[in-house]
Amino acid sequence: MALEVLREIPSEVESRGNFFFVKVPREKYVEAARLLKEAGFRRLLTVSAVDWMGENGFEIYFLAYNPAENRYVKVSTRIPRDKPEIESLSAIWGNSAMHEREAWELFGITFQGNSMLKPLFLEGWKGPHPFRKDFNWRKYAEEFLK
Repeated sequence: MALEVLREIPSEVESRGNFFFVKVPREKYVEAARLLKEAGFRRLLTVSAVDWMGENGFEIYFLAYNPAENRYVKVSTRIPRDKPEIESLSAIWGNSAMHEREAWELFGITFQGNSMLKPLFLEGWKGPHPFRKDFNWRKYAEEFLK
């Protein structure tokens, strides 16, 4: 099974049918992606984030698919909210650049090595990152629509 390549990376693994959930340390996030790609997880489905404001961090994750084994994997890690940076997966899966661009714009997370980090949806936006849980859209709308 292709997931065996992760056995040398400290991780927590949970499975449900053909879907696997893997938590890795931040410094092993890109290594896990590289190993999975080499093991047959050819399709990157998404890269995204979850704001765990109460824990002062973000969960960064990617979903990948191995068509030969019909297996999906979600690999996640945590980064701090006060310095939200992580290495980009764009050298492994080129399509990750656009997903990371969206997370950069909406959450304020910097993906180091991604040259596409520029506004996509929010050109001219002057407010805070709108997908962060502390973004008060009502207050922003009141101030913006004056």
